[in-house]
Amino acid sequence: MDASPHAANAPRQEFVSVVRNILISFGAFWLSFWIVFPLSWPLDRFFNWLGIVYSESVFSAIAMGVVISRDRTLAAVFAGVLVALVIPGRRSQHWALIVAALYAIDFHTRVHWALPPTAWDRLELRAERFFPAVACVVAVFVTAYVRRKMRAKRESSATQGPVNTSN
Repeated sequence: MDASPHAANAPRQEFVSVVRNILISFGAFWLSFWIVFPLSWPLDRFFNWLGIVYSESVFSAIAMGVVISRDRTLAAVFAGVLVALVIPGRRSQHWALIVAALYAIDFHTRVHWALPPTAWDRLELRAERFFPAVACVVAVFVTAYVRRKMRAKRESSATQGPVNTSN
């Protein structure tokens, strides 16, 4: 028998923390939609001022999808980083993958074509759909990398003790 009185509650506590982390991920996803509109106005004005003209190349199709999804991309990055910073633990960035998956699945743009879409049109839509999720994952793992480096620096300075700077 286990002598620890908390051993019986361990599976329950683990379940509660998993549910909490899932709710935080969904909440960050929902909250990120509220920042899309305030971001869209200045970014729309800026990109309209640039006057970008797209050609018929593959790169242009991807670039157009990225530019169209710029508001959703910034919101996805915000939500992913928020999840990575709010959820406690060393592997909190894995919970932000839920946010990235929701951005890839929950795509609100519906397109009705007058003519059958070309391969260029389909490529542009795929870039518009999946770029926010990819940007979210990249931002989350960059955040995790920076946190890990900061933690290692803090731990190494704590083990060295006080530094004597006088000669």
